[in-house]
Amino acid sequence: MRHFSVRMIAAAAATVLASSAALAETDTLRAAKQYGLGYLQLMIMEDQKLVEKHAKEAGLGDVKVEWSTFRSSDVMNDALISGNVDFVSLGVPGLSIIWSKTRGSYDVRAAAGLNALPLFLNVRDASITSVKDFKDSHRIAVPAVKVSMQALLLQMASAKEWGIENYQKLDPLTVSLAHPDATAMMIGGKSEIVANFSSAPFQFRQLKEPEIKKISSSVDILGGPSSFNVIATTKKFREENPKLYGAFLAALQDATDLINKDKAWAVGIYKKMSSDKSPDAEILDIMNDPSTRFTTEVFNLGVFTDFMGKVGTLKNPPKDWKTEMVFPEAKVASN
Repeated sequence: MRHFSVRMIAAAAATVLASSAALAETDTLRAAKQYGLGYLQLMIMEDQKLVEKHAKEAGLGDVKVEWSTFRSSDVMNDALISGNVDFVSLGVPGLSIIWSKTRGSYDVRAAAGLNALPLFLNVRDASITSVKDFKDSHRIAVPAVKVSMQALLLQMASAKEWGIENYQKLDPLTVSLAHPDATAMMIGGKSEIVANFSSAPFQFRQLKEPEIKKISSSVDILGGPSSFNVIATTKKFREENPKLYGAFLAALQDATDLINKDKAWAVGIYKKMSSDKSPDAEILDIMNDPSTRFTTEVFNLGVFTDFMGKVGTLKNPPKDWKTEMVFPEAKVASN
């Protein structure tokens, strides 16, 4: 009888511990996005309360989800490390840098892909036809100097034009501006901003102006597409909140599926959440472009980490980004 009682007590304790572990998951999830069409899934998740839905289905009850919008990856990385946000949407350089800095501590990795969208380098000066035409007096707007995906692409373009040792040649010309502000200055003219390495839909809006033209793109520089954004979090959050982590990823997949099923509907959500005044047809054209992909797959990060390793901006680059920089749940594309 005594052995039976001990087993009963042990079983009851295990049940209590399991219940406590479930209850230990946070009841508030904080997620961050940036500006533009590249964050459409996150806008849909917020508007349709998809995380809340999946959290409840996972037995977590009424989880509160707080959404923030940041200018660029560097700001979001600071928020993630300081514990002010749980999931962030990062460009590949932002992910690479925070992954390298947090190995063995916070261990930030990609939890999912978000999209593959081309990025355009637009100019409003007719004398500029390629990167070699920029002068010291010119200024190129990027979301964040040196660390944003656009800034890294500009370095890669410089390396192609002037050699790897001159990859920073155009860095002194770059300034940090959020996409809406950069677009306003590009369209408004009469400013030192003569170029903007941007993203959708801002880059397409700029090209509606006759004096603005595209001189290069991420596809030109890389020789093909790659992930534009990924979703990242810390090992600590993933391990301490497994159900909520799974609920977020399930919500992200739902939002992605909704976009690909009905892009016209998704345009309506985007316009409501972003206050973008562009015509619906214009945004739909961007979404239907063959180079625009909304997908949770992560792919082709190595082209960036290899370059960053060569120039020394990424210390100890990954030997295999597919196993080192992403959590096991992430879908890694084969192409």
